[in-house]
Amino acid sequence: MESFEQPGDDNVGPVRAPMHPAWIRWLPCSVELFRVVPSLDPFPTTWWDELSPEDGTRIWDEPVWCDPGDVDDWIAEAQENMPGTSREVAEKEARDEYDHTTQERSERIERFTTACRRAEVPVPHTVRQLLQFLINIELYREFTGPDGEQWLAPQLTRNPLDVLAFDQSEALEESADQRSDYEELTTIAIRNLIGDAPHSHGLSADVTLDDEQPDVSGAVNLHALAEVADVPAPVIRGMLLELAAKGDISTEDTDLETVKIDESFELSASVKLLAAYTNDELLPPEHS
Repeated sequence: MESFEQPGDDNVGPVRAPMHPAWIRWLPCSVELFRVVPSLDPFPTTWWDELSPEDGTRIWDEPVWCDPGDVDDWIAEAQENMPGTSREVAEKEARDEYDHTTQERSERIERFTTACRRAEVPVPHTVRQLLQFLINIELYREFTGPDGEQWLAPQLTRNPLDVLAFDQSEALEESADQRSDYEELTTIAIRNLIGDAPHSHGLSADVTLDDEQPDVSGAVNLHALAEVADVPAPVIRGMLLELAAKGDISTEDTDLETVKIDESFELSASVKLLAAYTNDELLPPEHS
């Protein structure tokens, strides 16, 4: 997917608007385009036009969902990147991954379409239409500028539970999914601060690991973990309490209930936890 270019002046740089992690599961991938903003204060919509490449209209007319491409391309890439593996095995893995990706993509589009219908807003198909969608559901706040032009300010930190229409069971499921999001973000932050588990890259959550493999330990504090995870420190504290209760982490003599936000403490994380989340950031389901 193409992106808006940043301005060349080093003194004028865009920032990345904060966004509630759950929107990564709900919104099309192209929402990342609209996280690039001049500031978190109101700005003219035309600012994005100034950042676009020479053929700016091409980006605005791009589809909102990523195109997985042709399965034959996936097979060719797998066969090239899996030396020592038979072509048949590489093809099967590529087809399985492609099927998973397209299935997740289809389910996401269907769920997003339902959310649009319940909100009584048009389903966006292009990048430009996606911006209007974000305005319609108030993830962007709209203003009238000094010369009568459209100005916007991001409100992407709003919780989907406060924006979209959920029935009771859906709301409970979304709440559970959000806890999973925070667990992954917390684990990513732990890994960034204390290091990787040996041989953890490429492992999935269902891989059987040696129980005798030592935990990974290091000094952390809640503020640093929150900075890396890009979530509030109280959320990090809550997730550490949950992970400790499940036996995934330990903090020796430190009481997670009372430790100060900037107070350093020793944290040990299990290899199984670190191996369960090997990405460097939250990804949409079809890309994870």
